[in-house]
Amino acid sequence: MVTRSSRYPLMIDPQSQAVSWIKRKEPIIIERDFSYTLSNPNLKDRLKVPLQDGCPVIIENIENEVDPMLDPLLEK
Repeated sequence: MVTRSSRYPLMIDPQSQAVSWIKRKEPIIIERDFSYTLSNPNLKDRLKVPLQDGCPVIIENIENEVDPMLDPLLEK
């Protein structure tokens, strides 16, 4: 479902199995450090480069509500 979806996935992953799978499938996330948390003070600036280059990004540890700054990204 994740690989064939036309939208970006939002996963609930309490055991971190999906995060491990994605990082194995997309090694550039580890190589270029494209794994972030919402508490990162420079998140908006850090997202620019991978998104402009079309690289995958993981934003981990999102709690009950998604930051409205991410809405345009998730609407694709």
